[in-house]
Amino acid sequence: MMAAMVLVGRFSVFALYHQVQVRDAADGGTCPEWETGEERVLAGEQCIVLATRLDLAGPVEIEVWVGAHPEQPAGWLLFDGELLTTGQGVVVGSSLTEELYPIPLAIGWHPVQIYADRPKEPARFTVLFDHEGAGS
Repeated sequence: MMAAMVLVGRFSVFALYHQVQVRDAADGGTCPEWETGEERVLAGEQCIVLATRLDLAGPVEIEVWVGAHPEQPAGWLLFDGELLTTGQGVVVGSSLTEELYPIPLAIGWHPVQIYADRPKEPARFTVLFDHEGAGS
């Protein structure tokens, strides 16, 4: 049976150096680093880094949903993959400003899709975790 999609949170984040993260909440997870500065998304097993609009333009919004998502949200698909959690769920926000918001998820691999309001310099992100597909 498919679990309904549930809005877990909508967060306003100051995106210092025009970047935000979706990552494992456990300390010590290494996030990928920018190579050219032109990338829109960087992804590792436990961390996804998203390029945003310039930080001087104001905070960005991150909306997080958990559950089976039967339809595609509006916007551009930036990432379609998996994220590994190690027991404390995930956090979204900016580790540079220590503005991180917890999202409860079980240990394991979680399918995740991330959409943005525009393909370059986005101001809003929609993060979809499908917990039905979680595996270890």
